[in-house]
Amino acid sequence: MLSRIADSLFWLARYIERAEETARILDVNYHMMLEQSRSAYRLRWDPLVIMAGEEQRFRKCYTDATSQTVFEFLAFRPDNPSSIVQCITKARENARTIRDRISREMWEDINGLYHSVCRFKPEEEMAAGPHRFCETVKFGSHRFHGVAEATLPHDEGWQFLKIGWSLERAEMTARLVDVQFQKLLDAPPVLGGADNHQWLAVLKSVGAYETYRRQYHSPIEAQKVAEMLSLHAQHPRSIRFSVTEVQAGLRAISGTGAGSYANEAERLTGKVLESLRYDKIDEIFKRGLHPYLIELLNMCRSIGEDIARTYFYYAVVA
Repeated sequence: MLSRIADSLFWLARYIERAEETARILDVNYHMMLEQSRSAYRLRWDPLVIMAGEEQRFRKCYTDATSQTVFEFLAFRPDNPSSIVQCITKARENARTIRDRISREMWEDINGLYHSVCRFKPEEEMAAGPHRFCETVKFGSHRFHGVAEATLPHDEGWQFLKIGWSLERAEMTARLVDVQFQKLLDAPPVLGGADNHQWLAVLKSVGAYETYRRQYHSPIEAQKVAEMLSLHAQHPRSIRFSVTEVQAGLRAISGTGAGSYANEAERLTGKVLESLRYDKIDEIFKRGLHPYLIELLNMCRSIGEDIARTYFYYAVVA
């Protein structure tokens, strides 16, 4: 497969996944805010910008993190490369450049999603709340996943698509857990009663609330939430599950068997996965959850860079 095609498939998947994850946390955050007092609500908008990795850019545009400013910035802002509209625009552009390598249904789906989000008027949506816009993005992403799996041959191209959205998902979940823990630990004691409410929002934002109830049969506890979203082997939005998918995709491309690796991306993926398989949440908390997740994020970024060096870049022959 040409490196250009592999690169486009990888980033097409990452942008779609990034748009969906951002829509999830915006929608859940808004609905949880409606159920709480204004003092508790104000704590919960800064973290969304930090999760997106765009805090500095946000501070240049706005003075306060309110529901309206954060929604505008993360959903519509054209000068925010991580905004939902920009992510879907870039996903569509990647799909357009490889239309001959994806199915007609995939192109029609991503093109339809692009036109759907572009029809939304930011002023109207900010006044009404983000739910309608976010639902369009979430279900558009789900539909894209289903159409891609059902119509794209499960060859190398499919593997790059799967690696892209799995790596993006692992990074987003790590940021979500890390930022929420830092914010709640730093919160004034008087607001401690809102902790369970905010962890409920975290679980709902990744679709893990029902799984948590079945797994633990207990009230929501921060440490158990961190365990589920980091170490759970079967929940599709846990870090461990996502990294497992990345490893499976890389091995399918290179033909490498278990216990070995063909390139640096595979070596780092295996190293991260071994930690996620054998670490216990008690041990992680003793060492410090924040440094553990920061190391995971750095490793995920390195994996992405090594995938690019191995498969997307090529030497120019003079």
